[in-house]
Amino acid sequence: MTPAVTFRAVSRHFGQVKAVDQVNLEIAEGEFFAMLGPSGSGKTTCLRLIAGFEQPTGGEISIFGENANGVPPWKRNVNTVFQDYALFPHMSILDNVAYGLMVKGVDKATRLKAAEEALAMVALPGYGTRKAGQLSGGQRQRVALARALVNKPKVLLLDEPLGALDLKLREQMQEELKTLQKALGITFVFVTHDQGEALSMADRVAVFNNGGIVQAGTPEDIYQRPTSKFVADFVGSSNVLAPDLTAKLTGERGWASVRPEL
Repeated sequence: MTPAVTFRAVSRHFGQVKAVDQVNLEIAEGEFFAMLGPSGSGKTTCLRLIAGFEQPTGGEISIFGENANGVPPWKRNVNTVFQDYALFPHMSILDNVAYGLMVKGVDKATRLKAAEEALAMVALPGYGTRKAGQLSGGQRQRVALARALVNKPKVLLLDEPLGALDLKLREQMQEELKTLQKALGITFVFVTHDQGEALSMADRVAVFNNGGIVQAGTPEDIYQRPTSKFVADFVGSSNVLAPDLTAKLTGERGWASVRPEL
């Protein structure tokens, strides 16, 4: 099966700054894939490269086997949901959701019907006549999601979409996103600095640092079998033991991670 997204030695440099450097990556069709890392690690730049908001300075990006280098965002079958919902306050919710279809020239009856179906998909049936200011933060996030899904993208990019929500609502939305992704079978690429979000929702996680991927694998692999001091320290709560202490305890020199729950 052709991967949904492929990076082959992809770089994005801004002058002397290597925001992304020689990244190799494959994301499977229908996968919920999380890009996890601290600020400035390269995860958001990778998302922007998939979306077409940035172009690589080296390497090749493929989307479902087709070279995406130089292809503008509107010609990719990809949609993005941002932390800032960016809803039009003067439009009804239905018109907000249907906006992308209107730009594509879809007739009014067809696009409004599709928008109603998308709102039902995100558990907001009957909300079409309201304005954005009449909705809660969680409801606005669902509208932003519906607006992306109504275009039937092959890949949905989510750039820290839950960051503005309170803890309880964020946990609820995590469950809803995962359920929706499984039901639709769309490839989700989810960017976050929150390890809990990544580990609880994703099929696979790529941990980023200094413009590259330092480890990729299942949530269990990342949590139970970190391959570097950075991953052990960044993911979960760990007591990281220095090489000198590890040598005294085990007879083998190297960094070691001890999970408190173990």
